[in-house]
Amino acid sequence: MQSIDLFKLRTDFARHEVLTCFNGPFSHGFIEEIGVAVRQHLEQQKVESSAVFDVFAVYIELAQNVKNYVARKGFVPGMAENPDRAIITILWDGDRYAVAAGNAVAQDDGAALERRIVELNGLDKTSLRKRYKEQLRAPHAPENVGAGLGLLDIARRASGPLLHSRSPLDAALEFFSILVRI
Repeated sequence: MQSIDLFKLRTDFARHEVLTCFNGPFSHGFIEEIGVAVRQHLEQQKVESSAVFDVFAVYIELAQNVKNYVARKGFVPGMAENPDRAIITILWDGDRYAVAAGNAVAQDDGAALERRIVELNGLDKTSLRKRYKEQLRAPHAPENVGAGLGLLDIARRASGPLLHSRSPLDAALEFFSILVRI
């Protein structure tokens, strides 16, 4: 087994002002526990309550999206690229908090998500609010996990465009990353 330089990792986290980072399979209990710890930390830092709520809401939404995606796709733990593993981090991004998440996705799903992000990035706050209200009232198919509000809500809370990247893993999978500045 090869050694890992935890000091370098810790130094990188400090340089990038990482508040928390988790890399591994997500569970409901884990998502909840980390969320509570993050919210308490931000409140102790005297962060404005609306910012605390936005960071917490974006963290929860991204973590739930990863967990639900893996469950829906039926990825098998132990596959070569470990698609059941994901990473989520909360950091101070110079002048505001940011939440970033990444996980393995089917390439078609990554392309569809990229198109959705590009579309949402093209809307102003008023249009995002209007689209959110329309989606909230729209009927949705029972087989859908949610009402399609998650990414819209994230875009509404973001202070700027949603940043994303796609990195190929193999012929079928890619690693999709998203960063949301609050």
